[in-house]
Amino acid sequence: MTENETKTELQRFTTLVNPTVLSHIKLISYFTNQKLYEVVEKSMSNFIKDFEIQNKTSISSIINFQQQFNKEDIKNNLPKKEVESKIESKDSKNKI
Repeated sequence: MTENETKTELQRFTTLVNPTVLSHIKLISYFTNQKLYEVVEKSMSNFIKDFEIQNKTSISSIINFQQQFNKEDIKNNLPKKEVESKIESKDSKNKI
């Protein structure tokens, strides 16, 4: 590993997969002398790249954009009338 590379912490997850697909992935892993998780990771990365190209979007930018906001920021940025009407509607529901 070079100085510029940082070690990424891997995260375990469980999923269901078609047995034939799993056999193919295992065989590719064996033929390429790679660990199974490396082959799966590369396959998922390629899928994400293809998705981004086909849909002309960036998943990372969407995730970053979503993380920039929290509920309080959204609430504070709503127009006054909407906030007041939402509060009033909640109050009227609570009275019933």
